[in-house]
Amino acid sequence: MNLYTYIIIIFFISLVSYAVFTVIRLSIKKKIPKQRKAYLNKLFKDISIKNSSKEKIIDYDKLYHKILIEMWYEWNFWDILNLEPNEVWNINKVWELHKLRNKLVHDFDLIDEKVLQKAENEYFKEIFFLLK
Repeated sequence: MNLYTYIIIIFFISLVSYAVFTVIRLSIKKKIPKQRKAYLNKLFKDISIKNSSKEKIIDYDKLYHKILIEMWYEWNFWDILNLEPNEVWNINKVWELHKLRNKLVHDFDLIDEKVLQKAENEYFKEIFFLLK
């Protein structure tokens, strides 16, 4: 065997090792240390007393992302959700809520307050489940 064959073999071995490591890393449910969890719960309670549903949805979205980062996920929220983390109870619901948050932040369309309140409650439930 020549040098190129060895290089190709080493490349594929390292590629397979990286893939196995990534799959194992992403498949294990991560836990948040108690002290950090208490801090995140405090943020959660602080957000829940705000007046506007729009503010709550935006802040819940930030908090959800922060919680996933605490669970050792990296990158932006969109990329993390694309990984479909095991810790996320209802990935489709979180996607919908994140898209609504983007719409609230980037578009200036008026959204019915009842729709916002419903989304706010759904985000509350998702975060509550994630922090329990």
